[in-house]
Order: sequence, then structure tokens, then C-alpha cells
Amino acid sequence: MPPRVKIILIQALPAPQLESPQNLSRALSLLARCQGTEADLVCFPEYFPFSGEAELSRAARELKAYVVAGLIEEAQGKRYNTATLFDRQGRLVGRQRKRNLGNLEGRGFGVSPGQDWQVLATDFGRLGLAVCIDFWGQPDAARQLAVQGADLIVNPSIFPILRGHWPRGALVRAFDHYLPVVGVNTAAFVAQIAGRQYPMQGGGSFAIQPSAPGEEKELARLIRGWDDLEPWIILKGSETEEILTVHLDLAGPRRWRPVIRERFGIQR
Repeated sequence: MPPRVKIILIQALPAPQLESPQNLSRALSLLARCQGTEADLVCFPEYFPFSGEAELSRAARELKAYVVAGLIEEAQGKRYNTATLFDRQGRLVGRQRKRNLGNLEGRGFGVSPGQDWQVLATDFGRLGLAVCIDFWGQPDAARQLAVQGADLIVNPSIFPILRGHWPRGALVRAFDHYLPVVGVNTAAFVAQIAGRQYPMQGGGSFAIQPSAPGEEKELARLIRGWDDLEPWIILKGSETEEILTVHLDLAGPRRWRPVIRERFGIQR
């Protein structure tokens, strides 16, 4: 596992209709701006670009990076809201279906709920995907992914409400399992869903890095000073479209995870 993983969060500005083909064109344009960055992982928000699996596969191959995209999956007569992962060769690694669906999703897109969560293997570690409220609003996804040995959780999201709560909820999960987390949202826009307009609370994409010092004595010193874990949030986006880059240490938290559990009496 490399010492640090380079991650790009694409806080994209969607067209008003999330199913519009304009969103795939926009996604490919934004990915083209990531050429030459030597990123390990590039992440899009929930429901973005909505479709375009073949095109995204080619883009991931050209970038030589893993890509997480918010796509609609059609399987056995049902539709699912998925976080879909492509590898550096453009191959489909896996999909994670969202389980906890809002009423608006069912009315607007006809999606069905998924079930459990599975970690996906990459060349930089074990990756967990959890879509929107599945991660920050409920404990099950983070717990299942942590038990399976996740090194990093990616949380693609979109927000008609509760964006401000999002990083707080994610920070709780990051502490629960001593895991790095990245969350990626859209930019602010007004969505047209099921014939109505919904202002989306854009921005605020973030990266959370739990403390990972080199020595246990330094970790003990840090723990004694812990009050608010807000400093773990090392990256936070604005409300507009932007491309955000962060380097995360995955190996350090994995090393200290058992120590944290023992010190705080955390049960798996």
C-alpha cells in the first residue's frame, strides 16, 4: 500500500435534470482536466453523471486512475442508485447500491433499495463505498465495511437538506472505525425532479484524516488533547463547481486502529 493516496473530488455542477445527457458530457470534460495529475482515485457525487458507463470506463483508462461515478444501474427489471467503481484499466470493479432511499428518489427516478455493503479491492487498499445517508445517517454501512477491513470510505452525496450535518455525521463514523473518509457533493443548483424544482444545497465536499503519527507515544499525547475532532477534516469545498485534491494516509490509521479500540473500549 502506498504511503499516501492522491484523491480528486469533482464537485460538479449538474444540469437541472439529473438524467440529462449533458451531465455525462460535463463529467468527461471535468475528467479531462484531471489528465496528468497522477491521481489514484477520482470521485464524482451521487447521481452524477447518472449514465455513461462505457464512456467513463474509457476515461478511467486514459487517466490511469480509479473512478467512482454516481450511476443508475438497471438489473432484472429494477433500477438502483449506485456508486460505481472503475479501475485504472477501465474495468468495472463493482457497484454499491444505495439502501436508504428518500421518497423523492422513488418518485423521481423509480429506484429500488439495495442491500448490504462490500469492500472493493484496489491497488492502494480496500475501498468502501456508501451512498449519501447510508453512511452519515445510519451506522450499518460503516460497520459492515470496517469489519471487512476497509482502508478508506467514499461517500458520494447530494443534498436537498442536511448538508451541514453531513460532515458531522461522517466525522462520527470516522471516529467509530478510525477510518479516513472522503465525501463528494454536487455544486449548488436547482434540480428538476418529477416535474418540480428542488434547490440543492451544494458544496462542502470534504476529506477526513484520523491522526496517524509515527510513534505510539505521540499518539498517546494527541489523544490526551482530543476535545473536538474537527481538525481531522483537512479539506472542505466551497459551494461552486471545483476540482479538489487531497493526499490521505491510509496505512497510519490502519496501524493505530486496534490501539484506539483498546484505549476507548470500542467493541466491533
